[in-house]
Amino acid sequence: MKKLLHPFIEKAPGLPCSSHRIWKYIILFWSFQAGITLIEFSLNSWVSPYQMLFSGWAQWVLHWVLWMLCTPLLLYMAQSFPLNRQQTKPLFARTLLIHLLAFTVLTFTVRSIEYLMIWPLYRWETGKELPWDNILKWFVGEYSWGTSLYLLVLVLYNIFLFDNRYQQLEKQHLATELTNSQLKAQLTDAQLQALKMQLNPHFLFNTHHAIVSLMLQHDNRKAIDMVTALSDLLRGVLAHQDDNFLTLREELKLTQQYLTIQQIRFQDRLQIEYDIDPGAEESLVPQLILQPLVENAITHGIADLTGCARIRVAARRVDDCLLLEVFDNGVGNQPRKRKTAGNGLGLSNTRSRLQQAYGDQARLTFVQPPGNGTTVALTLPCLFSLTTEYDESLPLAHH
Repeated sequence: MKKLLHPFIEKAPGLPCSSHRIWKYIILFWSFQAGITLIEFSLNSWVSPYQMLFSGWAQWVLHWVLWMLCTPLLLYMAQSFPLNRQQTKPLFARTLLIHLLAFTVLTFTVRSIEYLMIWPLYRWETGKELPWDNILKWFVGEYSWGTSLYLLVLVLYNIFLFDNRYQQLEKQHLATELTNSQLKAQLTDAQLQALKMQLNPHFLFNTHHAIVSLMLQHDNRKAIDMVTALSDLLRGVLAHQDDNFLTLREELKLTQQYLTIQQIRFQDRLQIEYDIDPGAEESLVPQLILQPLVENAITHGIADLTGCARIRVAARRVDDCLLLEVFDNGVGNQPRKRKTAGNGLGLSNTRSRLQQAYGDQARLTFVQPPGNGTTVALTLPCLFSLTTEYDESLPLAHH
């Protein structure tokens, strides 16, 4: 049986079933059709005195066995000349004509084989010759319902193909969803990892140490304030972990929470100033874009100061751009008394994020005038969340 299927079924596209399984379907289909005709013959013999000869029963069995064996050819025709609604009318008519012609030849061949094999049995049983024109009678008698049966095989074949391809697409869809879920989980892990890099371990360790010191000094009020500020900062970042961009107002809240912790650490030596243009508060900025700038101002600017330290965060619109500035009154370009921790990873990461988000439309500049003080400035394209539709899946930069 497998050899019979080889040139027809096993090369058919979209049929992953084994030949054994396909033959099971074929046998079930033709057994069902044979069962219907068996009921018909039984009813005829019950309502009429006609008694079917043994050769007649043999022909009935032979007829359905022959059609079952011809099924691979039917499937080959269905594969080679598919009927679908996307075909043009002339092509559809031509394909239908090919199938009708194939069915005509096949039916006549099947009836001829039946005649050749039944003729000796009929002569032995009745002692009479079986007229050869019975081939034409059988052929004409079968043609109408046989055509419908042939087309039914074609339809069932296409339904089977469609169902199989649908299941394959569904499996691919589920696999894609699983992959997307895994990528989303990896993205979340990467964002959390980026958060750990941005809030560097020295800051978290120093904050923890400062909290312990305040508690040992019985300054519980400041210890509670520092824990609260740290919790608010982490909660705020995690609340927006799926957002690549925030409004400047939301970004400033995160920055304020970070600076609140630093103010508690520096006691009364650190003053924070804000100079924010109200018209710029709804501008979209990359999440946590200010935190590495103020951290750089503290670590490399005011950490060596013994007197009053000052940090000013400013934001204003300049034409179609948003200008963000972080100023500190630290040592500037003067030699530092001690080596500071860090290697500029935060600012390097900031440059990479700006390039990714805006291309050449964003700038990061340093201004260190003679004496003390440093101003780090960010110039970004001015985009607004309330007046502009924004899709995070699209790049902002026009390369």
